[in-house]
Amino acid sequence: MFKQIIVPTDGSSHARRAVDLAADLASKYNAEILILHVLLRNISAFDLKELCIKLESPQSLIAELDGLETTVYDSADLACSPIFAIVPDIILANIGDLVLEDAKKIAAAKGVTEVATASAAGDPAACILETAEQDEADLIVMGSRGLGKLADLLMGGVSHKVSHLSKCTCVTVK
Repeated sequence: MFKQIIVPTDGSSHARRAVDLAADLASKYNAEILILHVLLRNISAFDLKELCIKLESPQSLIAELDGLETTVYDSADLACSPIFAIVPDIILANIGDLVLEDAKKIAAAKGVTEVATASAAGDPAACILETAEQDEADLIVMGSRGLGKLADLLMGGVSHKVSHLSKCTCVTVK
C-alpha cells in the first residue's frame, strides 16, 4: 500500500510520535522512510536550547545558544519590544543534524532499515510539499504542532497547509 513515506520532524514531541507511527507503517508495508528536517528559523534561541538539552547535544552548541539568548538588540528608538538575535544557519543545521539522528534512532528501534534523511531551508510547508512531490511519496506523516511558543499560537499551521495542498495521503499525529 505504501512505498515511500515522508516524515517531517522538528524534534517536538508531536513530530517524534509521527516518526514512531511512520516507522510502524514502514515496517508493516516494507516502505522506505524519508525523514525531513526544515531549518528552525522561526524558533527562539531559548526554545532551541531546550531542544538541544533534550537531545543531549554537545555542550558547545548549548553555550552558543546561551550567548544568543542573552543578546538583545535595543529597539527603544523603534518604540517596540526588544529584538532578539537571529540564530545563524550553521547552528540551525547542527541542531537539524541532531534532530535527524534522533528520528533515525526511533525508526531503527522499530526495525526500519530503509531510512534516508534530508534537510531543507525555507517555508516548512512548501519544503515538505516539494519533497513529497519529488520523491513521489505515498504518505506524509507529521506532527500536528511544532516547537516554540509561536508554533503553539499557530496551532498546526504547517500540518494544516500540507494536508490541504498535498497530492498524497497525510496523517497528522497528536
